[in-house]
Amino acid sequence: MKSTARYTIVSLLVIGLASSAKLPKTWKTCKQTDKNANECLRAAAEHAVRSMKNGNRDLGVLPLDPLHFNHLSMDGGNGPVNVQLDLKNLDMYGISTAKVQRIKADWDNYLLEGDITFGRDFVLLGDYSVKGRVLLLPVVGEGKCNLTFQNFVAHLSGVGRELIKGKNRYMEIEKLTVGIETSRFIMNLENLFNGNKALSDNMNLFINQNWQEILQELRPSISKAFGEGFRQVANQVFTRLPLDVIAPK
Repeated sequence: MKSTARYTIVSLLVIGLASSAKLPKTWKTCKQTDKNANECLRAAAEHAVRSMKNGNRDLGVLPLDPLHFNHLSMDGGNGPVNVQLDLKNLDMYGISTAKVQRIKADWDNYLLEGDITFGRDFVLLGDYSVKGRVLLLPVVGEGKCNLTFQNFVAHLSGVGRELIKGKNRYMEIEKLTVGIETSRFIMNLENLFNGNKALSDNMNLFINQNWQEILQELRPSISKAFGEGFRQVANQVFTRLPLDVIAPK
């Protein structure tokens, strides 16, 4: 199955490569030699994400809740769901309620992995346009959308590289893979079929009755888009704070 995703994160500010930021006062460091380093990092990461709900000017991070996407495109491929779903002006709600269940770091090889749950539904609100077929039924329209993930779980796996700026060593995440789980995926696409309310309501009902099959087809695109969004947010921190500040030896 072919899947594509395009995105622009407006919450990403241009970060000067020559500049460094100070560790926020409430953030804690986790020594790499600590026998409980991963547990320390788990708690520190959770606090850091929650503390940036309204952004952090010193780190160049705009508010994380909601996190804004200019554009995200999902392609259901050639399976039961064959649609081109374009999402614009999206606001993603729920990141600040992150609960880091597990995290493991290999700083020498620039590897990170972890599991995150959220204290509320993970919700995307914005504009959409769609064209294609859903389980053999034609679907077309544009308008407002609501994509909701209940009991959302993100499994993260990041691969980075060394970044040297002056005398400091940083980590830049080059790829972040996000596996997703949810107990329920709800889609509400307003104004389907040029505003025909009866057809629109019936299609939304059909979509949500068959959400598991639809999510299965859209999962690669959703995972790729989330991975890139989270990667860019994480790099706003990692490329500003030296590794010996985040995780001293």
